[in-house]
Amino acid sequence: MLSKSIKSLRKSVSKRFEIADLAWSAGPLKGWFESDFGAYIKAFERRTMGALYSQLPGYRLLSLGVPADSQLADNFAQLHRFSVYPAESDGLHAAICNYDQLPIPSGVVDVVLLQHSLEFSASPKAVLAEVGRVVMPGGHLLLCVFNPYGFFGGLKWFMQLFFNRPQYRFHNLRCNRLSDWLSLLSFQVLDVHYGAFNPMGKAHPEGADLAAWDDWCERANLPCGNVYIIHAVKRERQGIGRRSVKWHRPAYGYSHRKTGGPILSSNAITQRYKSSEESHAAR
Repeated sequence: MLSKSIKSLRKSVSKRFEIADLAWSAGPLKGWFESDFGAYIKAFERRTMGALYSQLPGYRLLSLGVPADSQLADNFAQLHRFSVYPAESDGLHAAICNYDQLPIPSGVVDVVLLQHSLEFSASPKAVLAEVGRVVMPGGHLLLCVFNPYGFFGGLKWFMQLFFNRPQYRFHNLRCNRLSDWLSLLSFQVLDVHYGAFNPMGKAHPEGADLAAWDDWCERANLPCGNVYIIHAVKRERQGIGRRSVKWHRPAYGYSHRKTGGPILSSNAITQRYKSSEESHAAR
């Protein structure tokens, strides 16, 4: 009897730490990102994207965001901006699908935004591999991820024990770990930016000055912010089996054919042709 109760207790506790499928948790997470702290996170990401990455080259931009933040994609200059979502939403998305099975051909998207979709997915590796498939060579990938060393990343272990809420159930993905995964997918990490350092932050009014604490920490790029943004570029390398093309020297020099004998010039060929015609006319 005691063993059964212990097993049930262990099962219930372990279930608190499981990552739910995005098809179920996308709706509650979208509502949580409308709270004060969620709006504070989105404000940092909009400000950073608009200041640093709004002029990335390309024609197509794909947004895969749990918050479904349309204002984030509006900061970019790509003419064709579209988004997909894992659950039914407000009807503003191009398609509804799982992020590890995108209905998009390979190598056709110039810029992909992954706004907190990676850590809230049941399989982050599968999502990252699928996103790497649709990015074209030379395309850009922007990742917004919760920092395990930030206040919110450390608080989630305590909150998971007492609250069954989807915002506290996500993978702790370190920046170095994601960089290793990206390198295996032929991506080169160019820069990483940390932000949202206030543990109880609220979004400032648009156009207002940034708080002194956040401003100083962002300038120093301290690795203790609540979120971090990775900018990576897809690099495709040539295989080692491709042979280089070389110009081989002819075996008989430049003035002789392979069968021997000199190569006639164009004037000599013309004179021979005229003489053959005159002899034929004389006959």
